[in-house]
Amino acid sequence: MLIGDSAGLAYVQSGEGIRPAVESGLMAAKVITSADGRYTRDQLQGYDDLLTQAYGDRRSRTLSSHLPRKLRNAAGRMLLTREWFCRKMVVERWFLRMSN
Repeated sequence: MLIGDSAGLAYVQSGEGIRPAVESGLMAAKVITSADGRYTRDQLQGYDDLLTQAYGDRRSRTLSSHLPRKLRNAAGRMLLTREWFCRKMVVERWFLRMSN
């Protein structure tokens, strides 16, 4: 069972992953203890289900991944010069994970 960064749970925007690492570790522990020593794939499937429920499909691609790299880089450079974007998106949403 992979947890945290090794499970691909670091936030894409910031790379931060302490919270999902702790949360996924707790989920893994819950599933392991409920397995009562039977560590089969079926018995441990609940862990993947919990991860998907909490974090969505980790294999899905982001919208920006469909754009050409040069366009993504140019948009990023432009957005990072805007005070509002840096404060609201980068700091509050991506790093602090604050909701609206």
